[in-house]
Amino acid sequence: PYTRIHTPVLLPEVLTHLTPENGKVYCDLTFGDGGYTKAILDSCDCKVVAVDQDPTAYEKALQLAATAPYKDRLFPLLSKFGNIHTAIQEHFRWDSPCFDGIVMDIGVSSGQIETPCRGFSYKLEGPLDMRMCSRGKEDNHTPYPMVFDKEASLLHKSISAYELVNFYSRERIADIIYQYGGDRLSRKIADAILQARQKAPLQTTAELAAVIHKACPHPRWQRGDDDMLRNSAARTFQALRIYINNELGELENALRAS
Repeated sequence: PYTRIHTPVLLPEVLTHLTPENGKVYCDLTFGDGGYTKAILDSCDCKVVAVDQDPTAYEKALQLAATAPYKDRLFPLLSKFGNIHTAIQEHFRWDSPCFDGIVMDIGVSSGQIETPCRGFSYKLEGPLDMRMCSRGKEDNHTPYPMVFDKEASLLHKSISAYELVNFYSRERIADIIYQYGGDRLSRKIADAILQARQKAPLQTTAELAAVIHKACPHPRWQRGDDDMLRNSAARTFQALRIYINNELGELENALRAS
């Protein structure tokens, strides 16, 4: 059965501005756990195309689409949201524009971060993956089997965090960390990664985080009256994830298609 895990923080505001109406068609470009899609469908007698490149999110969308209130109203689509224009033409053969409203909640989800085998978290040990279109690896070694044919095409030509940290040049790694993470210690972190991988390939998120922590101890920073430690691996993990998934490029493509 379908179980919704996450309720979007801005859900009331999104519904207020979207104002769903009977008979209209909407698109949720980042289905995730289905919080936006379900709320839109529950608000009126409309239809929603739910898009996600994450195969586990797509499975949840299929489960929701199979339940009585949403049959023939919810149309799941396994695709990158930046490719929405082509995907709609290929799967539904609808003319554009075909949506009365579009929702995007971009970035990594809490479910992805909290699933160690996906390799997004610097706090949980898992394989160095970080691809949103990947199911991750079992026991950090064996990839989980693909279920849908589309998964292979999404993974084609993709790179994982393992390939990035173990094969990219020092300059390229430093540039990625600085450009997408804004970390001023990017070159120091890149140097530490290269020194570590010369001894043995970095295999897990825990290994990468340990290399960063050793090179750059947690900085203390203050926000208001709070004096707290910021994890020194946070910006590097963010930068790698954004680069690996081409998040800014996908957003630009989605906005252009919308």
